[in-house]
Amino acid sequence: MPLDEIEVPGSSISFTCMTLKVESLEALYGAVREEGESFSVDPERPGFLNLDFDGRLIRGYYSLVVPFEVEHLTEGITTKILLKRIESCEFFALDGILFATGKTTAQKNLARGLTPLAGFGVTNIEHDFHQMSQFHDRLSDVKAIVLTNPKDRDIRRARLAGRIESYTEYNIVDPRNHGIESVQGIVDSPLGPITVTVGRKGTLRLGVKKGFVMTIDCMLWLMALIRDEKPPQLASPSGGKKTPHSD
Repeated sequence: MPLDEIEVPGSSISFTCMTLKVESLEALYGAVREEGESFSVDPERPGFLNLDFDGRLIRGYYSLVVPFEVEHLTEGITTKILLKRIESCEFFALDGILFATGKTTAQKNLARGLTPLAGFGVTNIEHDFHQMSQFHDRLSDVKAIVLTNPKDRDIRRARLAGRIESYTEYNIVDPRNHGIESVQGIVDSPLGPITVTVGRKGTLRLGVKKGFVMTIDCMLWLMALIRDEKPPQLASPSGGKKTPHSD
């Protein structure tokens, strides 16, 4: 499979979208390979693995060993045993943006590991109210929206579900002073209709058919739509690709 294609293993996939400022992706790729920690089980060392680069996109994984406790019975007494597991995330780094999918702990360590190599802080993208509101208006069908009111209001947080055209008509919302935490609805993307859930703090969840192939170009198109930017020019999807559907 090409480096810029992502096969969705289930009916949905979630990403964290981060800012990535670099002078050169090629230089960052070299720095990760030469200076970045490589993942190791023995000794337990968090780090990068399975890196690849095609001149436009760095794709790879970040993994670490995480301890956890499990309760079990021993001779009728409840005790705890300490076990360990590997947690990983896959990442797609482009000039200006990084997409990561997988375990949250691994994603946080990925950001910390990339920051000194990139020379800039790798942090979650945050969408402002205007961007979230504009995205809400561009959906072909709004399924749900999560709103926040000022602290002095009796209702601080509200989730509206269903077909929503003008949510400010509801009296639980301060129409002039409220925030939008997340929006869910159907987007008519270049690959067909997709159910998209956008979180204010850089989260992105896509509802598609199992086995659907998402492209990085379509991901960038979605981010441009959310951030109210000019979308990139995309190549036409090949006829062999499956099309997404709404949940």
